[in-house]
Amino acid sequence: MRRIFLFMGFLLISSAIALGVYSFAFRANLGQLQRKGHLQLDQAADRLLGQLASFKQLPNLLMRHPVVVGVLSGEVSQYEANDFLVNTALTVGVEEILILDGKGVVIAESNFEEPFSSLGQNLSNENYVQRAINGGLGYDHSFSLHDRGRDFYFARGVIDEQAPPIGIVVVRADVAQLEFEWEVDETVLVFEDEFDVVFVTNRVELVLTRDSEERMPVRASQLFPLEEVRPFFTYVRSELFGFPIFNFRPGSVVPERALVLSEYIPRLELTARLFLDTKAAAHNARVLAFLALALLALIGAVLVALGQRRRRLTDRLQVEAKANSLLEARVEERTLQLQTAQDQLVQAGKLTALGQMSAGISHEVNQPLAAIRNFAANGVKLIERDRLPEVSENLNLIKQQVDRINRIIKNLRSFARNEVEVTERVDLNVVLADAVRLVKQRLQDEAIVLEYLPRTLPIFVMGGHVRLQQVIVNLMGNGIDAMTNANARVLSLSVEEDVDAVRILVVDTGTGLTDPDRVFEPFYTTKDVGASKGLGLGLSISYGIIGSFGGQLSCRNLDYGAEFCVALRRVP
Repeated sequence: MRRIFLFMGFLLISSAIALGVYSFAFRANLGQLQRKGHLQLDQAADRLLGQLASFKQLPNLLMRHPVVVGVLSGEVSQYEANDFLVNTALTVGVEEILILDGKGVVIAESNFEEPFSSLGQNLSNENYVQRAINGGLGYDHSFSLHDRGRDFYFARGVIDEQAPPIGIVVVRADVAQLEFEWEVDETVLVFEDEFDVVFVTNRVELVLTRDSEERMPVRASQLFPLEEVRPFFTYVRSELFGFPIFNFRPGSVVPERALVLSEYIPRLELTARLFLDTKAAAHNARVLAFLALALLALIGAVLVALGQRRRRLTDRLQVEAKANSLLEARVEERTLQLQTAQDQLVQAGKLTALGQMSAGISHEVNQPLAAIRNFAANGVKLIERDRLPEVSENLNLIKQQVDRINRIIKNLRSFARNEVEVTERVDLNVVLADAVRLVKQRLQDEAIVLEYLPRTLPIFVMGGHVRLQQVIVNLMGNGIDAMTNANARVLSLSVEEDVDAVRILVVDTGTGLTDPDRVFEPFYTTKDVGASKGLGLGLSISYGIIGSFGGQLSCRNLDYGAEFCVALRRVP
């Protein structure tokens, strides 16, 4: 009896678990089916909107066409307009194109040779015509008795100089032709209008069916004759786990048990409805429930055989422990190898940074050393000529360049220590005068004409005196290097001002820049390897210095050379 009670208890618990699995799986499947259905609704709406997009734009194009404007003004005959509309309708693939005068009377159409031609008819009472007269895009849909077709109408008023329009262009698109281009889909899809009439669908049996028991409004009877509208298939609505379920009679094109989703499409003024078959969702839930029962039965069998397999399980655990121990040893060995490789990479990074710093220091100190050399050479000549006052001036200039080297080393040391450089107000005229003085001797040696007119009034900008002077000297030096083989050697230095900014322009008459987009990249240079100042760091460093001032350094090619522009913030 005890065994029987245990068996019955296990059976009841298993049945309850299987029922819970079925309910949970069915609800999850319905949720997944709902998400998939919303995606299908969005895709169907986008597909229909994409098909109608060209038809919606066609009236906007035709309203400006000379033939359309001409037939409304009397300059083009009705025969020519009809012929033009026929060719346009065949080319675009629309059902019909109409031209109405300002009173809404059809004066030209593409189907003028058909028995059901609309020539001479007054369509001013149509909803889409009224919208076009009021200045909007006319849009409507209806059922045509003469060809038993469903059509979308798009209309736009033809404006001459001012409102009201002198005429209306109407484009009629066949819904059946749009549906013919759809791929075959097992899911039933319908588009219902505001009167619950199915106007667009992928099932011909549902065309012009109405899912409502209320009486048709007068406006609906004008669009759809009462004898053409049929009732929708009979169904019983229910709620399952919060999902709307429609139960239909067997034999209809709609699934017997369908999850129905609806979404209003404002741009179409239609409501899209999707009827998703829940048969697969229920089948998958049943399969999971049976699998749960099978799993519970397997668990029961495992519990019975657990005592007999305990020793075998212990042996297996010992084997796994040995395997885990071996794996941990391998992981520790691999970790040690990775740590060694990481230390080597760090050392390589240090060596790379040391090389870049050495190149930068060489470039930064090279300019003041060159200036000291020039001043010393000039001092020797001045001593030979017994011009001692000028010798004293040169010695003071040499002292200034030594101080500049000290400041450069201080800046580099501050950079290495990650210290913040001070940016203050400086007089740009003083900076430019010092920079010109540094390159004056080289300009004379290279026979280069300097065009620079100093300002009489101070110009204050945000920056640092030494670093800004360094940038100007570097730009002028690059300009001198660029004019080595030039016929005309003119270096221009000028200043432009506005309310908030000051721009320093350095222009040369050299060969120009080979690749202006890369000149500020580190180690990019067009000079010979090993040449003086040919490490490719000058412009990169200058770009960083100007950026630290809150300014911008840019360049461009001119017809006769290159131009570098230093833009700085102006200080009152």
